[in-house]
Amino acid sequence: MTEHVVIVAPDGVARLQAEADRIAAIKARGAVPLACGDAIPLAPGRGPMIQFTPREIRATGNGGFAAVKSGHEGRDAARVADVFDEMDRAARKAHRAVQHRLELEGKDPQPYVPPFTPGQISAGRDYAALVERVSASGVKCSSLEAVNSSGGGGDREEAIFRDFQRLRALQRRIGDGLAKEVRRIRPSQNGGRKRSAIYVRRLVDLVCLGDLPLEGVLASHGWAKDGRAIQSLRASLCAALDRMQGYDLSV
Repeated sequence: MTEHVVIVAPDGVARLQAEADRIAAIKARGAVPLACGDAIPLAPGRGPMIQFTPREIRATGNGGFAAVKSGHEGRDAARVADVFDEMDRAARKAHRAVQHRLELEGKDPQPYVPPFTPGQISAGRDYAALVERVSASGVKCSSLEAVNSSGGGGDREEAIFRDFQRLRALQRRIGDGLAKEVRRIRPSQNGGRKRSAIYVRRLVDLVCLGDLPLEGVLASHGWAKDGRAIQSLRASLCAALDRMQGYDLSV
């Protein structure tokens, strides 16, 4: 007899699923790419992984330089996929659908434009890593500043203090303004849900720290999924990530 479990979706809808199929799906989502070898263990809790080829610049015999694969035994490496990977996959999928429609209509194809630049993605990931380091330090900023001002801190305290200073600078650059203002609209026009304003700092934290895509940010504030709203949020997020890199700022 096949064992089944009851899966309850966020919308309250319950469905039966075979336990063996459920476990197989979980393992498939966390599978390690074959090109990375078998040294990386299967860890479903780690989530999906992105395969990439490590490279480094080495000198050649004729005095030049060349990029060569530097992975262990020539293998590729992998990293855990994050929300930026998810949004890029969704954007590529939408782009393929548009290109298919253009092809059917006999129109010229359009190049793919990623939703975020490499610099913006790097800024978001660096911000997440910085917040994780500060949170894991177990030190309050006020007590750390007291130790630092008295001159009694060691190398570890100085490193943590620099992280706090960096985090404060990034948060100032993000700002506290509105990313999406609440328009005057009757609840009946929004599915009966109460909407709340989306602030830039909250937007950055939900995406970079909470791994929440833009559609999820809208839903968490009571907004219905809407193309224009997503574009507006993306523009606000991109602008914040640019400020975090130091663009258009003097601090």
